Amino acid sequence: MKIRIGPNTTLSEIQGAFQEAFPYLKIEFFTKSHRAFKGSHAKFLIQDMNQKLHDVLLAPKSGELEITPEMLTYQAENLFEEKFGLHVQVLRKSGETWLVTSVTDKLSLAKQNAKGQASEHVHFMPEEPIDYREQE
Repeated sequence: MKIRIGPNTTLSEIQGAFQEAFPYLKIEFFTKSHRAFKGSHAKFLIQDMNQKLHDVLLAPKSGELEITPEMLTYQAENLFEEKFGLHVQVLRKSGETWLVTSVTDKLSLAKQNAKGQASEHVHFMPEEPIDYREQE
């Protein structure tokens, strides 16, 4: 997946392109970076996703960001920072909530996405209720 990024690109456009490729993952943007295998502090979360890069960065760059399913989660986060100065945190869907992936940052994005997809099917109900009276 390639994401085209420029000064007029909004954070939501970047987030949407990432989530299109990995529907059970999402990225959040922060004003400060986080250490390897640690989560970002909530007070640094950028709330307004309609901001453009030139609104959140002093010297926004233009270019393409190539992210592959085999890329490890921490590598993808580092790539955003190294290439564009964006501090991102990958989150994985777990049922109805989003979990920070800091503990599993050594997993590939494909594996993270698969774990997120699998979490949707944990609480399933049988098609027909089980009638225990029929058992011998």
